[in-house]
Amino acid sequence: MIGVLAAVFLMSADSVVPVSCGQDLDAIVNADDPMIGTRFQLEGPCTYPVDTTVVLNEGDEIAGPQATFIERPPAFDPEPIVTIVGSEGLSNVIRARGTVHLEWVKIAGGTGQYLGGSPLAGTGSALAMGMASNDSSLYAVHITGSDATGISNAHGTFERIELDDTTQDPNFLGFVGSGLKAINEIEIRNSYVHDNQGNGIWCDDFCHDSASHLNGFWVRDNLVVNNGFNGIRFERVGDVADAGEALIENNEVHGNSLKLKVPRGGIDIRDAQNALVRHNVFGKKTIANVAYTPNSNNLAIRATDSGRSDRPDLWNVDIVGNVLNGETIVGCELSDEIVDCSDTDTTGVPTVLSTIPDANATGVDPIATATAFFSEEMMATSINTTTFKLTKKGSTTKVAAEVKYFPDDPATAKLDPRATLDPNSALLKGVTYKAVVTTGAKDTLGNPLDQNPTTTGLQQKAWYFTVRK
Repeated sequence: MIGVLAAVFLMSADSVVPVSCGQDLDAIVNADDPMIGTRFQLEGPCTYPVDTTVVLNEGDEIAGPQATFIERPPAFDPEPIVTIVGSEGLSNVIRARGTVHLEWVKIAGGTGQYLGGSPLAGTGSALAMGMASNDSSLYAVHITGSDATGISNAHGTFERIELDDTTQDPNFLGFVGSGLKAINEIEIRNSYVHDNQGNGIWCDDFCHDSASHLNGFWVRDNLVVNNGFNGIRFERVGDVADAGEALIENNEVHGNSLKLKVPRGGIDIRDAQNALVRHNVFGKKTIANVAYTPNSNNLAIRATDSGRSDRPDLWNVDIVGNVLNGETIVGCELSDEIVDCSDTDTTGVPTVLSTIPDANATGVDPIATATAFFSEEMMATSINTTTFKLTKKGSTTKVAAEVKYFPDDPATAKLDPRATLDPNSALLKGVTYKAVVTTGAKDTLGNPLDQNPTTTGLQQKAWYFTVRK
C-alpha cells in the first residue's frame, strides 16, 4: 500500500535552520555552532549535492519533508522526496558525532579509499557513525549507492529505513561490505533491507554491549531479501566482559546469500554466543506482489564455529519457532548447550502459488479444468469439493465437479503439489466463474491454508476467469 503516513518525531534541537533547494547544505551545516543542537529542515522535492562531508554534532538533526511509505510487511519502505548526494571521491557523505537524528531523507554515495592497495575501513559509506552515541536514531531514511557500507559503525536505533545497493566496490566484500555494519548493539526494526552486494545487516567484533539496547543486537520485523551475502549476520561475539547478545525475531528473510560459493544462509551466527533466533520466516514467498526465492541452497539459518583460537567459541544459540518453508538449519546437530533448536515448522503456512486458468483469464475453454498449485504438500483428505469449489460469479451454487489432489512428482517436472477441479459438464460460454480454495485445505501438519499470512485471520484463495463465447 502506498501513502502511509507516520507520526512526526518531536524536535529536540535547540534551534531550527531551514535549508532551501539550491542552498549549499554542507557549508550551512558545517558552519553551524557545534555546541548547539540544530535541526536542519530541508525543503523538497529536490537534491542537495555535497562535495564536503556533512558533519553532525551533538543534538543535530537533518529532516526532509514528511512523505509516504510503501508497505512491504513487516517493513515500511520510505519514499523521501529529498536526496543528499555525495560527490565522487567523497569518502563519507555524512559523519555523525554524539546523539544525532535523521528523518525523511535519502542519502547516496560514499567512495571507498585505499591504504597501501588495501581497502580502508570507515570509508565508502553514506553515513559514518563511529563517533555517534547509542541514543542516535534514524527514521524513514533511505541509504544507497555506497562503495563499502551504507551505514558504517552504526550506533542507535533504526526504524522504517531502507538499505539497498551498497558495496558497489567488490574489494570491500568480506571486509566491511554491508547495508549496515555495527560493532556494538543496535536496534533495527520494520526496515526494508534488500539487494545489497554484501551482507544486509551485520554486527561483529564483539558487538559490544549498549546500555541503550537492553535486547542487544535487536533485529526485528524487517524484510531482508536478495542480499548477495547473508541477510543478517552475527559474528565473533563473546569472550570479553562487554560482549553483546542478539535477538533476531519476526523477520522475513528470503533470497539471500546468492553470491557466495559456500552459502551461509539467510541468517548466519558465526563464532558467537548468546543469540536467540525466533519466529523468522524463510523460503519462497510473495510479499506486496513481489515474489522472492528461497535463500541460497535452501539454507535458512547457519550456526557454526570456525575453530579458530583467536575467536569466541559458538555457544548458547537458541533457534526457536522459525518457519522454514522447506529450508534447513545448520547447527541443530550440535549439543543443546551450543545450539538448541526447538518448535520449528519446516513447512510453514500453506498457500496457493499459482493457478490454471490464471486469475482474470479470458477466452477459457468450456471444458477446462481448474488447477491450484500449493506451496507445500497438503493433507489429501482436506482437498475435496468442500474446500475446492467453482461457482458462477455472483452465485453461491457450486458447479458439480470432481476434485483430485496430486503430490509432488519430480519425474514429470511438476514440482508443486496441486489440486484439480474437473467440472462434470462443459462450462457456459461467455460466463465468468469464481474458483475458491478455502481455509479448510490443510498441510500435512494440519496447518490451514492462509493465502495472506500478514492479514489478520485466515484468508482463502479466490480467483475469477471467463469462458470464451
